[in-house]
Amino acid sequence: MRRYALLCCLLTLILTPSIVAAQSPSSITITVRAGLDGEGTYHPSFWFPVEITLANDGPDREVVLEWRATNMQSFRQRYRVDLPGGARKRIVLPIVQPAGGQAALVATADGVELWRERIPLKQLSDNLPTLGLLSSDPSVFSSLTVADTQVVPLDPTFLPDDPILLMAFDVIAVRELTAELQPEQRDALITWVHQGGTLLVGGGVVGEAAIRTFSDILPVTVGPLRRDVPIDELERISGLNGLRNFVPSLTANAVTVRPEAQAITTDGLISRIDVGSGKVIFAAFDLATLRASPAEAKFWRDVFDLQPRINLAGSLRTSFNDLIQSSLAQSLYAFPSTATLLLLIGSYIVIIGPIHYLVLRGLRRLELAWITTPLLIVIFLGGAFVASYVVRGSQVQVIQLAIVQGAANSPLATTTNLLGVLSPQRQSYDLTFPGDAHISQLADGTMRGTDMNPEYGGTNVTIADLVIDAAALRTLIVEQSTTNAVQLTHNLTWDQTRWQGTLINTGPIELRDAVVVWQNEMQWLGTLTPGTEVEVNLADGQDNFLREVMPVEETTLFNRQSVLDNIFWYQLSNVMMFPEAVNLPAIPGDGVYVLGWSTEVTPVVQIDGTSVTRGETLYIIRLR
Repeated sequence: MRRYALLCCLLTLILTPSIVAAQSPSSITITVRAGLDGEGTYHPSFWFPVEITLANDGPDREVVLEWRATNMQSFRQRYRVDLPGGARKRIVLPIVQPAGGQAALVATADGVELWRERIPLKQLSDNLPTLGLLSSDPSVFSSLTVADTQVVPLDPTFLPDDPILLMAFDVIAVRELTAELQPEQRDALITWVHQGGTLLVGGGVVGEAAIRTFSDILPVTVGPLRRDVPIDELERISGLNGLRNFVPSLTANAVTVRPEAQAITTDGLISRIDVGSGKVIFAAFDLATLRASPAEAKFWRDVFDLQPRINLAGSLRTSFNDLIQSSLAQSLYAFPSTATLLLLIGSYIVIIGPIHYLVLRGLRRLELAWITTPLLIVIFLGGAFVASYVVRGSQVQVIQLAIVQGAANSPLATTTNLLGVLSPQRQSYDLTFPGDAHISQLADGTMRGTDMNPEYGGTNVTIADLVIDAAALRTLIVEQSTTNAVQLTHNLTWDQTRWQGTLINTGPIELRDAVVVWQNEMQWLGTLTPGTEVEVNLADGQDNFLREVMPVEETTLFNRQSVLDNIFWYQLSNVMMFPEAVNLPAIPGDGVYVLGWSTEVTPVVQIDGTSVTRGETLYIIRLR
């Protein structure tokens, strides 16, 4: 007994230092700000930033940060960062988070967990417009919150420099800048406008920094402040004659409207200019001026004139719909014909039956059938296996459907790439994407193979050891801000019954199976080669968009009619930011669009260091 007690004491002395070392605090400290506002606010259909600040007071470490969503266990987003001793680093991890879940951020080094923190999240509604507010006074636009608009206060020091991380906002209003924007932040805002956002910039005394920051894209040249500016035009827009009871007069900037811009009020207090698919609005007065008026909410809704936006990636992440698999027009394998299969089955029956019997009877060794029959079966099975291996091949196949959304007068676009990766055998692959790629999976991604964990932090985004089952097509979603290779010019006008004018393809891309669409009206254009000019005569009342058979090419990789049906009919209730009653199928809103196809695609993935991709590109280009 005494000997046992001594042994226990000895083990305690040996293990105690290890336990103390394991429980000692880490030399790495981590702070986190998550969400659109840094306070956990997020939209389940869009990406949002997670800002992570790390400080290392110990030896050099390589730290892996992992975002774990409680209701998306098969998809974890990682960031790998080298952290030398004495270093302090700030990184931004792009995150997409499903609705209704919570999340935790975990830091590990050398396989050992260093730190873990639960991240509180606040979910925005799918069906309400979202306004981001840059102002020291968060009560500005409080009336819009009551009027079914989600207002999110923003911190200029936390504003992302990646336009994809701004896509959750329909409007960003800049009343004042409490800190100067970095050039990358400003560029991201302008790109976001090109991609469909609405930027509102306010004037007045508090707006000087905002005016200076965005002077080159404003619809006006801004002059000095004026006092006692009448508000007659603002009353006209709001539709309430009592506005002067709350705001007798304004202090506003003098402005000169640019030739390409539009004055919403005749006195220049409100003006706008179209920039790509979005617009920039300038209010020559302090944006907080109208908050005492009951007409404020209606006033700004009319000024914004928001159009529903199509968010394809957000829809595909939640709809359990594999657009690639449902729209393929060609088989990915060269399967044998029905006649070949019938010949194979007939040969098997004849050989293992009468021929087998006649040969054994001629040899007078019918008893050998106990051996030769199983042997023939094994030979046929082996031949079938070899044939199937030859049919499937040994190379992984990559199928890409790129959907580019842009505007005719804009060099910038948003591209949603759907990648289908087909493996001939169950095998693991290393996938490499460009550094600006944002990677997610379909809602049913867990049923297509093993976990998919994209890793950020280097010059590229990587997915290591992605296992794909034999003959399984696994689809990934890759979102990017890209350039718009399609350039179109037009002089379309509306005469109350139809859109008329000419359309010219001034870019280098040939558009095939092109159509011009307004709401649910369609005119077939066919092939638009570079330099081609066509007449547009798009009448109201036809209701023919996707209801008439489109004479699309039949030898394409994708069934183009099926892709359009899928997007503008089946998906429409999910892809619009704030749905309105429309006669499906249709493009929502008042915009006129050209839809066209290209047989060329820009590959966005390398698999095990090689890039072999087949695909097509659908362009959705807004004309006006």
